[in-house]
Amino acid sequence: MAVFTKETLRVAAPEGVALPPAGAKWSALAWQGAAAVTGAVLGAGQVYGGAAPFGLAFVIGCPPVYLLAAGTGALAGSLLFQPAVWGLKLAGALAAAVAGRWLSRGDPRLGAAAGGAALLAAQVLGIFLAGGILEPGQIAAAGCTALLAAGLGWAFVHFPWREPRGACLWLAVGVACLQRCALGPLAPGLALAAAAGLCAAVAGTLEQTAVLSIALAAAITAASPSLSFAALAVALGSLGAACLFPGERWRCAGVFAAGCTVGALAAPTAAGVLPLVTGAGLGMTAALALPGEWLRAVFPPPVPPAQTQGLTGAARRLSAVADTLSDIADTVNAVCTRQMPPKGETFDFVVEHIARTTCQTCTRRSRCWVRGYATAMDGLYQLKPTLEGKGRVEVEDLPGQLSVCIHPGDLCTAANHGYRLWRSRRQTRARATTLRTALTEQYSALAGALAQLAGRLSQAGLPDPRREAKVTQLFADLGLDALECSVTADMAGRLTVAVTIARTRFTEQEATALADEISRICRRDLDSPEITHCRTVTMLNFGERPLFRVEFGAAGRTAHGQTVSGDALDQFCDGAGRAQMLLCDGMGTGRAAAVDGRMAAKLTAQLLRAGFAAESAARLVNVALGLKNAEQESGATLDLLTVDLYTGRAGLFKAGAAPSFLVRGGVPRMLEGASLPMGVLDSLVGRSTTFALDAGDWVVLVSDGALADGTEWLMQQLQLCARLGHSPAQAAETLAEGAARRAGEKQDDITVAVLALCRP
Repeated sequence: MAVFTKETLRVAAPEGVALPPAGAKWSALAWQGAAAVTGAVLGAGQVYGGAAPFGLAFVIGCPPVYLLAAGTGALAGSLLFQPAVWGLKLAGALAAAVAGRWLSRGDPRLGAAAGGAALLAAQVLGIFLAGGILEPGQIAAAGCTALLAAGLGWAFVHFPWREPRGACLWLAVGVACLQRCALGPLAPGLALAAAAGLCAAVAGTLEQTAVLSIALAAAITAASPSLSFAALAVALGSLGAACLFPGERWRCAGVFAAGCTVGALAAPTAAGVLPLVTGAGLGMTAALALPGEWLRAVFPPPVPPAQTQGLTGAARRLSAVADTLSDIADTVNAVCTRQMPPKGETFDFVVEHIARTTCQTCTRRSRCWVRGYATAMDGLYQLKPTLEGKGRVEVEDLPGQLSVCIHPGDLCTAANHGYRLWRSRRQTRARATTLRTALTEQYSALAGALAQLAGRLSQAGLPDPRREAKVTQLFADLGLDALECSVTADMAGRLTVAVTIARTRFTEQEATALADEISRICRRDLDSPEITHCRTVTMLNFGERPLFRVEFGAAGRTAHGQTVSGDALDQFCDGAGRAQMLLCDGMGTGRAAAVDGRMAAKLTAQLLRAGFAAESAARLVNVALGLKNAEQESGATLDLLTVDLYTGRAGLFKAGAAPSFLVRGGVPRMLEGASLPMGVLDSLVGRSTTFALDAGDWVVLVSDGALADGTEWLMQQLQLCARLGHSPAQAAETLAEGAARRAGEKQDDITVAVLALCRP
């Protein structure tokens, strides 16, 4: 095989491969001779049924500069080693193929057409000369030779030998042709197949070994059907070695020998085992004798994709950051819990201030603070209720224990000033506690969110370089060179295509057409892309079309006498194949409630779109509302529904929200859970519920204004809407109108949101 593994495949070699100098006379003659010898070897090859396509295929696919040498060699091999009549037919086909390529300036397609037509014409002429006697075997051999020659010629042109698929093709052809050189129990083709399969098992991957073993087994079976059991034995040994001990040379050899031994049991006769023993033994000896450097050069170790390394490293870093933030929060809380209350946070601060500013310079200090210490302290502590009630103390408010004081006015002034200082310290301490709690809660919430993102990154699938190349080429053909392109499959096997290009606007029709074309080349059903414009670039994210789709419906009414609703609703599908529906109800009515509700809804939606889970997003929003409403008692409820459109799995998170409703088969049932609104407590008290949805199911979220008259009528109305076949929008409008009519002048803000799951 060494004589045709380089320049003879020049037409398939990539651009830039070093070629012999044009002026090197002897080098050029050597390559021409190699082409002739290769043609002769391939011309002698034959497969089951008498078909001999290899010489004709080589003439069809060889470089034009070697066309005459290849044709001469293939002609000699066919006439010398093929049966006389069949050799003459092949000679005519070879001459026609050479002439067709010569006249068309080297076009392989015209060579294949001319060679195949000449072979079939020769077969028809042979039937005519034989007096019209049809021989099915010869007709089948002619047809198979023509078709196989055309297919192999195309493969020789398009599969360079330097690539794995090209090397596999030439090895299979070589194995089939070498079987013509068999001498007694010596089967050269079987020995080459054994050596190649064992080398792949030692240095290659399981995928490479599997493809190569199957191809070589097919070649041996096609060339020598009597050795089909031997071909299967060699393939079994190679695959077993690659599965059990990849990379371990001697153990692979042991498994290979065991596999060949098992395969020998299928030999039809005892004498038939000899070709297997001889061929497998020679191949195993050759494979073990090859230096490891040669094997590594042919089968370089696979390098983990750079993108996977980056995602894994990012996941580890995010996990480390999450752990650090969680430790910081725990440490701050522990230190503040164990810390003693600082000086100045009890009423002793006021007493000490009076003693330091008024009594320290008084002439009766010893009498009051030595002999009458208990009486003086009791009197000063009786000032506390008066100071807390009135904010100041007058001379007439002094208790009887302090009647002996000779400076009552100064004592009252000192008490009032000390109390103001004490109250200021307490307020500062309370604000610091609030901020510290908010900070640690934010640290904890961020730690949880980062841990979830790290988990998703660590589960990211491997990229698909083949599909990436196709997608990149598609955008290049459209004149939109991809700055970045990645095609990955997640743990569930779902494909995601992410492409970054220069900033470009797409219409809806263009985006749909682009998704259809990428679906075709990736052989997956992809949905319309999520398009994000960022400064000078545009990012397109294509995901597989989900199993379900959703239909949203919403309706609302403002409270009686108000122009602004305190309810805020958002319904959308994110880029991860999830449908999100969230409803926030600001506590109270009017503009103040609207600010809280819309702030909570906007922040929650932004966090959800960024990839945060429901509970983590709610905790962060709870911190924001708590800081905003630190001086007043207000907040907002949260009703958040998340539906995985690939599986139908749904999660409902509630924080102080009204009951929700699930309608399945036209029968509604209530979903509720005790919880508190966001922004009320330092830490969030919510409730999560998970359940499965199927096509035709509804989930209904309502604000508390819709339940002013209870839930019974609403469930009856839902059942009626389902039976009448209302759309989600019609059902939401019907429920909102009914709630407003029942509430009358006591009407609160009313919002009804409906999500219906259906098939695409």
